[in-house]
Amino acid sequence: MNGAAAAPPTAGRPSERLYRVLLRTVRFLLHVLTRRTQVGDLPRTGAVIVVGNHLSLADAFILGAAVARYGRRIRMLGTAGLFRAPVLGSLLRAVGYIPVDRRGVDPSTALGPARAALDAGQCVGLYPEGAITRHPDGWPARGKTGVVRLALDTGAPVVPLAQWGTHLFVGEEGTRWKALLSPLTRPRVDVRLGAPLHLRALLGVTCASDATAAQLRAGADLVMDALVAELVVLRGEPAPPHAGRGENPPKPSRKRALPDHLARKDPLEGRNHAT
Repeated sequence: MNGAAAAPPTAGRPSERLYRVLLRTVRFLLHVLTRRTQVGDLPRTGAVIVVGNHLSLADAFILGAAVARYGRRIRMLGTAGLFRAPVLGSLLRAVGYIPVDRRGVDPSTALGPARAALDAGQCVGLYPEGAITRHPDGWPARGKTGVVRLALDTGAPVVPLAQWGTHLFVGEEGTRWKALLSPLTRPRVDVRLGAPLHLRALLGVTCASDATAAQLRAGADLVMDALVAELVVLRGEPAPPHAGRGENPPKPSRKRALPDHLARKDPLEGRNHAT
């Protein structure tokens, strides 16, 4: 020890101790609250991109615990808005989450920290859809091209990780009650990892800047097709025609319609209108 003060943890320099504490906590809670199954494999060393389908707010915990079974530490990408929260933002940076700001930022610049993590041989995780799916039956929506850009620029393979059942544990609707009832119901959560995709070979391109928009789109579709294929096995049912290719349905309005007797009336209703 030279007595120098340690540098504070950042997105590129996560705290190992805090990560291990949180991983043990997450593993314990998932053991108590869910019944999990997992099949598939993941490269033990070297850069790799793990992509998952997005069903619920619990997905990142499931994905992180799944990757840890192979001795890998996940570096999840998260929307920059999460990092602006005073406590949550500091915690996410401390455990190695990587902020991505899409607002008016060039894609190459926004993905810079993730690219640096892959160049360092780390495992990066992300959800290509960019949001929780709003498909009524939980099938994935169309993927964005960020994962393709990362894979082309770094040469990292892309591993699809399908998960099913996280929406029964924590969902957009009834989240509080689902979480409270989990120790009693212990919903089953299944995870399946597919074969790595080497997008440089599949697309014949070695750099994102040399790829056309059509090639980037084709790469994103390949990734989502692989993810849907693993999800089909997990669910034991065929996917609808546009799974992984269709746009995410718009978020429903949270505004509630007023009852008829409270609805605003036409101020001229009941009056004699001049003709």
